[in-house]
Amino acid sequence: MLKKSLISCAIVMALGYGNAALAAQPQSKNTQDTIQSDFMAGAQQNRVEINQNSSESVEGNEINLLQSGETNGAKATVTGGSNHITSEQKGDSNLQLATITGDSNHITHYQSGNKAKSNVELTGDANMVSFNQSGDTGRGGITNQIRLKAQGDDNTVNVTQGGGGHWTFIDDLQGHNNEVTIEQQGEWNEIRLKEIIGEDNEFEIEQEGYWNVVTVNELTGNDNDLEVNQQGDRNNFQVDLLNGDDNNLSTEQYGNNNSIDFAIVEGEENNLIVQQRGEQNSFSSGMIVGADNKLNAQQSGNENALEVEMIGSDNNFTALQTGLENKSYMGAVGDNNKFTNIQLGNNNDSHIANFNGSDNTFTVNQVGNDNKALVQTSYPNVSLDTTGNTIKLDQLQNENDASVTLSSEVASVNNTIDLVQDGALNAIDLMLEGSNNTVDIAQTGDMNMVVGIDQGAFVIAGNDLSFNVVQNGTGNLVEGGMSQLNGDVSVTQVGDYNTTTIVQQ
Repeated sequence: MLKKSLISCAIVMALGYGNAALAAQPQSKNTQDTIQSDFMAGAQQNRVEINQNSSESVEGNEINLLQSGETNGAKATVTGGSNHITSEQKGDSNLQLATITGDSNHITHYQSGNKAKSNVELTGDANMVSFNQSGDTGRGGITNQIRLKAQGDDNTVNVTQGGGGHWTFIDDLQGHNNEVTIEQQGEWNEIRLKEIIGEDNEFEIEQEGYWNVVTVNELTGNDNDLEVNQQGDRNNFQVDLLNGDDNNLSTEQYGNNNSIDFAIVEGEENNLIVQQRGEQNSFSSGMIVGADNKLNAQQSGNENALEVEMIGSDNNFTALQTGLENKSYMGAVGDNNKFTNIQLGNNNDSHIANFNGSDNTFTVNQVGNDNKALVQTSYPNVSLDTTGNTIKLDQLQNENDASVTLSSEVASVNNTIDLVQDGALNAIDLMLEGSNNTVDIAQTGDMNMVVGIDQGAFVIAGNDLSFNVVQNGTGNLVEGGMSQLNGDVSVTQVGDYNTTTIVQQ
């Protein structure tokens, strides 16, 4: 059973959830992710440097560079507007550099060959930057690299990299209404978005190959769109920090060993969509902080694991898992949140930890064999408040196990628990403390149990409680003790060899 430590979660909140919630950096193939500061020093063969400065009244300079061979260098420095810079290199170990200051410029870099490097630094608005690299050294080859720094608005960036081992680094992008499209084909490719600051920016990333990595270190701003589509094995997409409102993160992964990780998401009305298909997929969210956020995750395959923690109000989380040995964890601190988790398959494991908040709704549906569900509301940290929550659990087929613990030395009131098990050899472990709580249990099948923790007698304590059990089958058991005032108890058993033992104090 997947059991997230609620105490550790509380410590994370006490520390400000900063370092504790950050996910580990994925291991990179890249042993040197920087282009040397003296970019032209490595050009041992042909070198060309061009400087153009157009005045405000004269615009429209044009640069066309073509180099063939190995270890060539091309450097362009342009100031002004409406300039056209085209640089093409054919061969291995070639270098390109462009520094552009101005508006409405067009920069195009072509490189065919291996171990090529291209670097553009751009300041201005409405510019168009295009990179195209091709080179293939086969599996395990480490070859071409692109780096971009840009400040300005309404810029368009297109990156196309062919087969082989390529890197694309967006080191620093600041501005609004920018569009970035990156396409990588082949094997051993990686993409890194290091620092993105601005609004209404659009990123579309597509990778095909064996080992793809997309890492977003920091995305700050509002109304940004990030779409990542990865196909192949051992893909990894990670967001270390997303800070802003109305952002959209749409992701898809096809293949084996895929992993998507949102370490920290801060803001309101963000829309996060995660879709994974394949084996051993895992999605993990360290901390989602804010209001009106939506998270929709789907996993298909074997051995999937899904985990999310939310702090805030009016958030909506929906998950669907299909396959064998899936696991799920959902944790919430806040009010009016909705969590829905549907697990289809065998050996599924669901853990809900609602350890502080009110008017939250948790719904878990499990279809399959050997399913387990653990619901912890305010336990074991009984100092945390939980009020007016609704917990619904449906388990179908045989040998299902559900454990529900509500503890409230401070307050745990007006909670509603609705548990349904349909099959044979099902068990419900129950510990409930608090007032005005309602528990409804329905079990259909033979040899079902409603007992306490570790298969002992269940414990229910508090005032104005409602406890209802309906069992339909043979050899069912209800055993527990109740300490309450003004409570209602109803046990209905239909079948032979059923047992009910309830001690009231």
